[in-house]
Amino acid sequence: MNELIRVSDDLNFCLANSRISYLLRVSAEGILEHVHFGGVVTPDALAAQPRRAFRACSLEFQGVPNYDLSDTPQEYPLFGTSDRRHPALHLINADGNSTNTFLYQSHNVLDRKPVIEGLPTARGVEGGSETLIVTLTDKISRLRVDLHYTVYREHDVIARSAVIHNDGGLPVELLNIGSSCLDLPAADYDLLYLTGSWGREFKQQRMPVPAGRLVLDSASGVSSNAHHPFVAIMDSEASEHAGKVYATALLYSGNFAINVEKGEFDSVRVSAGINPFNFRWQLEKGESFRSPESLQVFSSHGLNGMSQSWHRFIQQQISPRQHSQVARPTYLNSWEALYFNVNDQEILALAETARAMGLEMLVVDDGWFAGRNNDSSSLGDWFSDPAKFPDGVEAVAAKVKVMGLKFGLWFEPEMINERSQLFADHPDWIIHVPGRPCSTGRQQMVLDLSRAEVVEYLYQRLDAFLSCGDIDYVKWDMNRVMTEIGSAGLGRHQQLETPHRYMLGVYRLISRLVEKYPQVLFENCASGGNRFDLGMLRYMSQGWVSDMSEPIGRLPIINGASYLFPPSVLASYIGPVPSHQNGRLASIKTRAEVGFFCAARGLSLSIADIDSNEVELKATIELYKRSARDLVTASFHRIIYNANEVCWQLISADQKTIYLGYFHILSAPNLPYRRARLVGLQGSARYRLKSNGDVYAGDSLMHMGLDLPYVHAMQLSESTDYMEQGDFASRLLVFSRI
Repeated sequence: MNELIRVSDDLNFCLANSRISYLLRVSAEGILEHVHFGGVVTPDALAAQPRRAFRACSLEFQGVPNYDLSDTPQEYPLFGTSDRRHPALHLINADGNSTNTFLYQSHNVLDRKPVIEGLPTARGVEGGSETLIVTLTDKISRLRVDLHYTVYREHDVIARSAVIHNDGGLPVELLNIGSSCLDLPAADYDLLYLTGSWGREFKQQRMPVPAGRLVLDSASGVSSNAHHPFVAIMDSEASEHAGKVYATALLYSGNFAINVEKGEFDSVRVSAGINPFNFRWQLEKGESFRSPESLQVFSSHGLNGMSQSWHRFIQQQISPRQHSQVARPTYLNSWEALYFNVNDQEILALAETARAMGLEMLVVDDGWFAGRNNDSSSLGDWFSDPAKFPDGVEAVAAKVKVMGLKFGLWFEPEMINERSQLFADHPDWIIHVPGRPCSTGRQQMVLDLSRAEVVEYLYQRLDAFLSCGDIDYVKWDMNRVMTEIGSAGLGRHQQLETPHRYMLGVYRLISRLVEKYPQVLFENCASGGNRFDLGMLRYMSQGWVSDMSEPIGRLPIINGASYLFPPSVLASYIGPVPSHQNGRLASIKTRAEVGFFCAARGLSLSIADIDSNEVELKATIELYKRSARDLVTASFHRIIYNANEVCWQLISADQKTIYLGYFHILSAPNLPYRRARLVGLQGSARYRLKSNGDVYAGDSLMHMGLDLPYVHAMQLSESTDYMEQGDFASRLLVFSRI
């Protein structure tokens, strides 16, 4: 007996748990119509089903009176049969036209979530998730689409994907295959999305949904830092803790597009999938094509409710199980201390420094492989540099492990320098268009992972290092995007398939390594957050959210990322001053306390910087280690966010410890007192502030609030709790439930 999915005799489908419902139905004409996504409703309460009414000058689907698909919410709409909006599926059929009509054929309900090969997907829950598969067919072209919907008992998430099958006798050309489409009824909605660039990723943007179609996309071969594959549509009055929110995110790391379209009748369509721009896929007879998975979340408790749903789901159903609940080791990264000048003596000396500071892992960054003395050469040649490491990096790793530390290593597997042995041997192994000069970035080019032989080469090289058994962590970097996109391994009619085939190759490579070395902690990086997405996090437990390591520059990045991502997947380190990214000077305290809200935390400093700040850094490392378990299991809440101050709250999984971070950016005279209202506490419980022993009632902290430290340059009163003087001040407050 299915508990989460119910199907009526007249083909009304209800996917529901105790908090949300997703309703769809088959019309008399065979169109799969959308009925409801939102709060839980009785399965047979279909009073709000799509209406039909006469409209002047409107189209009528196949001559059915008053049935205009441009005014009908649909699950998987097409263009050309009265719907004039952007479609979920667009293809050129064997007759050379793009008119197709997919009507209901059958459905199936599974008590599990099917395993999907080749693409990252969320895990199902045995006994706690069910899947509806609805099959639509075009009888003329003999094309078939399977729409997958998975609902979870404990998560307010609907997982969706589509598979198109060519059962006809001739090839067809896919121009656009969406992963999901959500048609929302006419109302006043706001749109939240995330934009940015290198060093300033995840900038939150909120605006009323405009008339017309707004497209968030990437065509650079990665999910990008310009637009993130996530969007939220909400009531115009929605806030952090009130209002309805409908959010969509893709588990995909390549070219994507999310369309938000407010049509002529004010309904809003949100569709998501592979970017149709510069995409074409030749689907041969008997072949199938699967879209990436799309996830949809509904919250009736505002943006905080939405974020809590995303955070729990990512931690439990996306992050690799073997690391999702494991405290991240504190670490020292070699970059700021040594740059490219690494060798076995320097690394062992750095390991001794890390051990003396109480850190748990040493990470060897760029510069360790053959010929790599600057960023102009040797990418692709993944062999230890014999001049720097006569016995190999593996031997140094073993010595570091004997010292009681974990060992990490930096790779950039997807890139190649022209000055490399690999390029000399295989110049056609790059993404390129024959006969045209290649644009370059960082003096490197992109290896063509759409080719099986390239994937196999990279697997063999990385496997050779990981097989030594002494590498605990891999930082997987990628520092440029695609240009002149083409593949020497594909035919003329397949060139526009290159970016997606490349991503399939990346996933194939990573999944093989993760499956063979589940104990290794992989961190995703792409010039910071240029490919920080759910697809990569399905294989890699954490990500480098931005190269902006300066704390004030990181505040908006972490805040924006938190709409979707929990602290458990974020990595950070205390970097040098002046900041390489913006030249700003910030104290060790502020650098440490902003970085506190990322689960993977460490240092990347020169030995001189470490020595001159030894006492403060040791105290920070101890704090990081004490709180490490909480950072991978705690709930995160945005309390205050504006141009000059930020306040975040963490609640440990056992609800016994509360962390409150308060950050004030620019100082000013005679400011008002500020207060923060905490969330998620037990009203009847008492909480002791560790710094001074003061005790607060949970209900008073939530409803009356906590007086924040006063920002004032003239600190004249001995009884007043002041922030430190000057700009870029911070305070981390820790409460214990008593």
